[in-house]
Amino acid sequence: MRNILPENRLLTSLIFAAKTFFAFALVLVQVQVSIPAAQADAPPLAPPIGQAAAKQSLQSLQGNVTSVDAAQDLAGQTRVNLNAAHAIANFFDLPPVTGKAQSARVDPLVFRAWLTKAHPDFVLSGSASDASAVVEVAGQWDKADKTLSKLQIPYQHVKASELSPEMLASTKVLIINCAGQIKRDRLQTVRDFVKNGGYLLTTDWALDNMVAQTFPGYIGWNKGVNKKDIYDAEYLAPDPVLAINTVRSAFWKLDSASHLIRILKPDAVHVLITSRQLAGEDPDKAGVLAVIFPFGRGYVLHMVGHFDNNAKIAVGNFLPDSAPAIGISLRQALATNFIVAGMTGKRLPY
Repeated sequence: MRNILPENRLLTSLIFAAKTFFAFALVLVQVQVSIPAAQADAPPLAPPIGQAAAKQSLQSLQGNVTSVDAAQDLAGQTRVNLNAAHAIANFFDLPPVTGKAQSARVDPLVFRAWLTKAHPDFVLSGSASDASAVVEVAGQWDKADKTLSKLQIPYQHVKASELSPEMLASTKVLIINCAGQIKRDRLQTVRDFVKNGGYLLTTDWALDNMVAQTFPGYIGWNKGVNKKDIYDAEYLAPDPVLAINTVRSAFWKLDSASHLIRILKPDAVHVLITSRQLAGEDPDKAGVLAVIFPFGRGYVLHMVGHFDNNAKIAVGNFLPDSAPAIGISLRQALATNFIVAGMTGKRLPY
């Protein structure tokens, strides 16, 4: 064996250590590259509009409302487990409601407290400081501005005739109150808003008056109406975005002659909340209370019923269907989670 001088031994050791380090680094890089993209934590984007659908968009209906549908291309995208209720922040898996709902006075501060608990980062960061982010279209029956004011979420209140692409350029969430009477020459603006990534919340009679016309073939009115004011409600498949600080079961207030939903495109429309009692009166025996569907890069959430308190007594902050454990109603909590998701750019697992 050859004799190696001490300085040569040191040089040899350094060379060996360097080779070992680079070999380990190469293996580590190969392992990281081999991780499939489907394991990413980011929720999937809404299905984009495909090239074929883009060509179809040139064929307009009356009023320049097109019949283009969003392409359902979900290849390679991950999905959130919609039934993992235990993984949802502040979700209360309550048993079905029984008995009779009791109307109660709910102080406006309760709404703000609910928002703070459900979305503390949103409240602390001041994300709700831009009034142009939320546009509320005046309605004849529903008054979403009352609930937005209690939540202390700034908004811009406009008339339907004022809707324009320029107005909605910086808007993230558009709310169209019941009765949703919007002239057809404004429906294309609403459609383009959602297609380009906007979040649209509609209530009650807006179903037949504008949703079915603006997004034909998704949902429609089956000519059924409710026979009473309060129904049981069950959150079928709560997800980690819209179900934050909500409950599995609660009461749900409806206005008189609310328009019941018929699902026309079950592969795209996701039923969120149903009622067993309402199903008995529904021509379709479905009892659907709330649905959501992606369109282009945005989403449409429609609720049977209103976003405001919808109490028989207009004064006194009465809420006829406040849900146990959360203070406000399930319908208001669901809609608010949707609004916050839109304002913060959070994608939904649909």
